Amino acid sequence: MNSAKGNYLSATLLTIMGLLVVCNLYTLIPLYQPISLEWQIPESQAVLASSFFSIFYAIGLLTFGPLSEKLGRKNVLMYGMLFSACATLFVSFAGNIHYLYGFRSLQGFALGCFAPVAFAYCFDHYTENLRTMTISFINAAFLLAGIAGPLVSEWLEYSYRWQTVFIVFGFLYAITFVLCAVILRHSMSGAASQSKIWQPFFYLLSDRKLLTCYLIVFSLLLSFVAFYDSLYQYLLLTYPEQPFILVRSIGLIGVVSCFFSNSLQKRLKVPSLLLCCSIAIILSFALILIHPVPIVISLASILFVAAISIYLPSIISYVGMLGAQYRASAISLYSFTLLSGTSFGPIISHAFSFAMTLLILSCWFMINILLLYWIKRKTLE
Repeated sequence: MNSAKGNYLSATLLTIMGLLVVCNLYTLIPLYQPISLEWQIPESQAVLASSFFSIFYAIGLLTFGPLSEKLGRKNVLMYGMLFSACATLFVSFAGNIHYLYGFRSLQGFALGCFAPVAFAYCFDHYTENLRTMTISFINAAFLLAGIAGPLVSEWLEYSYRWQTVFIVFGFLYAITFVLCAVILRHSMSGAASQSKIWQPFFYLLSDRKLLTCYLIVFSLLLSFVAFYDSLYQYLLLTYPEQPFILVRSIGLIGVVSCFFSNSLQKRLKVPSLLLCCSIAIILSFALILIHPVPIVISLASILFVAAISIYLPSIISYVGMLGAQYRASAISLYSFTLLSGTSFGPIISHAFSFAMTLLILSCWFMINILLLYWIKRKTLE
């Protein structure tokens, strides 16, 4: 297998893995009621299993990136997926809520092996064009997982039992372990291999441009989760007969914009491109606030998702460039910050109305514009 063909195969594999991994952030959402009925517990206790997953997933994101600097990207991805397969199968054997908490925590930690290491692998092995394209596809897979995860989970639970969800995903993770062993190439980052595992974080957080990037990153998936969660509540109250899945699916047409991320980054400097994306996001929210009916919401959400789909690969490319010799650690912080934002999304959407949520997010992206102007000025100095 020649190098170019191998790179395209590995890029395809990483994109599929991204979809499969992030799906499990959402698979438990349709299962709260079946689990609570089976074990005769309040639904709020079942919801806590997702919180445990998120906490340990975040810990995994911070752990596996630096670890890959010492053990190599392929080894961490390959054995991380084997670990994930076992942990996911354990979830299917949970006999009560306490075992579910434990196994979901283990699963979350294991799945944290993917994002930072996969992105670092792209920087290690791919040309600039393929790297940008692959990072765009992986981020698009992350967005698509927000719909695919709950839909697959709901269908498997309806057709079989809720435990089947984790048996199927465990089997899929086992397959990716084998594919990683066959397709991925070894890489090693020697520059940081002798340093302590957490030491790079202190160096990275002392970089003011990187720290500003992380502040912006925090808002990205937060806004995505807050927007769609708040939209669901709004449509449920205002248009009870409107199929929410249709409106959300129309918005995800915007994911196609990731195909143009590479060419846009070449035409514009990354800070300038991110400024345009921030303006587009504010414009999409303004259109909805002016006329909040399903057709306008659907069309504006295409613009919103398109901007987010360009935002994610562009800013991660910039973070990877600024991270230099500690790239995997820089991307670990990126992934951790991105996920942390998703935890705050539902808090905003449940505390405020749909209109107020959009206003808050608009103000947030106005702050992002000011931060990006500062980065742009520092880059020119």
